[in-house]
Amino acid sequence: MKVDLHIHSIYSDGTATIDQIAKRAKERGLKVIAIVDHSLEHRKGITEDKLKRRQMEIERAKDVYGIEILSGIECGILPDGEIALPNFEFDIVIASIHDIMRTEEYYYRIKECLKKNGDRIHVLGHLHSEMFNCGRDFTQDVEIIDLLLEYDVALEINSLHRAPPIDFLDMCSNKPVKYSIGSDAHSVDRVGDVDWCFEMARRFLKKGKFILNHI
Repeated sequence: MKVDLHIHSIYSDGTATIDQIAKRAKERGLKVIAIVDHSLEHRKGITEDKLKRRQMEIERAKDVYGIEILSGIECGILPDGEIALPNFEFDIVIASIHDIMRTEEYYYRIKECLKKNGDRIHVLGHLHSEMFNCGRDFTQDVEIIDLLLEYDVALEINSLHRAPPIDFLDMCSNKPVKYSIGSDAHSVDRVGDVDWCFEMARRFLKKGKFILNHI
């Protein structure tokens, strides 16, 4: 089943409306998409008022295009590992790093987020994206994998960032890691650009669990 579980709309820093996104998704044969606009910590983040308006548009688009549209959010991971989450019933919550920082702080934030919010987030987004390259510590990579398994949080395979890198995916290859698929589209043209994601899942996550089967 072709899906795209990481799409941004005009309700944060995307350029497409909900209707435009849904229409494009239908054209590309997608069965399920998730609109995951940035959260409150982002300068263009979505508020509770915006969420109500967005949800109305999502419901209309579902009826018009006959596809499943999940109402989600992407939260930045704050220095203490916490996330800023509006008061709303989300279908999917992604937590991601969006800053460049020292390697140790990068790992600290992610590990603390999983420990503190493993029951509130569904997906760890674009891990080790080159856009936010903070260096690598392979011992701590193992710790992240263990925490993903412990808290049942999915690892996102993100085509925009080509993340996580292949060597990290290889470290997951013999483990039942839950995973998610996302284009991280900020424009309508990239909606459904997930072929790379599915190829990585086929190559490295044969023992993995697709998030839609376990959400």
